[in-house]
Amino acid sequence: MVDLFGLLFTFYAVFVWAIASLVYKAGLQKTEPKANLFFRLCCVSLGTFIFSLFFGSYYFFSSLTKVELVWYLIASLISGLSVTAGDLLYYMSLKKIDASRAYPLVQLSLIFIIPFSILFFGDKLKVSIILGGIFFLSSVFILSSKDKVKKNELNENTKDKNHEEVIIGALFALAAAFLWAIAILSFNQARILSGDVFITNFIRVFMACIILFPVGLFFPVYYSGFKKQNRKHLKSFVFIGIAGILSLGFADTLYYKAVEINGLILTSLISINTPILNQIFSILFLKEKFRKKFFIAVCLIIIGNYFVLFF
Repeated sequence: MVDLFGLLFTFYAVFVWAIASLVYKAGLQKTEPKANLFFRLCCVSLGTFIFSLFFGSYYFFSSLTKVELVWYLIASLISGLSVTAGDLLYYMSLKKIDASRAYPLVQLSLIFIIPFSILFFGDKLKVSIILGGIFFLSSVFILSSKDKVKKNELNENTKDKNHEEVIIGALFALAAAFLWAIAILSFNQARILSGDVFITNFIRVFMACIILFPVGLFFPVYYSGFKKQNRKHLKSFVFIGIAGILSLGFADTLYYKAVEINGLILTSLISINTPILNQIFSILFLKEKFRKKFFIAVCLIIIGNYFVLFF
C-alpha cells in the first residue's frame, strides 16, 4: 500500500523539478552551463545547510562506527559528484534541444535505478510495478522522439545541422540520466546509514562544491557567474540559484524522504510524472512546440499511475 505522505512528498518534488527545468532553460539562453553550475551549487550549499539546521539532526554522526562513517562519506561524495556532473550535462543538453524533449530523456534513469535497487537494497519488483513501468517508459520514449520535418520547412543543410544538434543534445541527456541514477542510488545508501535526508543532502552538495572550487582556478569559466562582466545577466543567475535551492535543495530532500517511506522503485516510478508537467509548462511558458503525441503520452502516464497506485 502506498503511504500518503510519501506520495505527497513525491508529487511536490515532481512539481518543483518541472518548474525548475523551465527556469534552467530560460536562464541558459543568456548564460553558460559551467558558469551556472558553480553559482547554483554555492546557492544550494547555503540553502541545504539552512534546511539541515531546521529539519535535520547532526547527532547521528555519534552513532556511526568508523567504517560506517567512511562509507557514508564515500556514498555522499559519489552522489554529490554524480548529480553535479549530471546537471552539467543536462544544462548542455538544454542548450541543444527543447526542455520538453530533454527532460523526458533524463527520466530514463529509471532503467538503471530499478535493477540496482533490487540488487543492492532488496526492493521487490511486483507485477503492478512492471506494468506501470512499461507504460511510463513508453510515454518517455514518445515524448522524446524526433518530430517529423516537412520538406518545405527546411533546406538540406539546415536539416542536417538540426539533426546533429538533436543527437548531441539527446546523448547529453542520456548521460545525465545515468549519472543521476548513480546519484540517487548512492544517496539512498548514505540515507540508510545516517537516517537523515536533510543533512545528507547538504553534505553531498557541499562536498561537490568544495571539489569544484579548485577546478575553477584552472577553468575560470566556472567562476564567471560571480564576475562583474556578467552582472547584466545577474537576474538569470539568481533565478537559477533559487530554482536550484528549491529543486536540488528541498525537492530532492523530500524525494529521498519519500524513498524512505515508499521505497526506491515505487518513488522513482511515480516521479516519471515529471515530464508531463514539464511538457505543459514548456508549452505554456516557453512557447515550445505543441506535439500531438503529447495526448498519447498523457494516456500512458495515467494508465501507469493506475497500475502503480491501485494494484
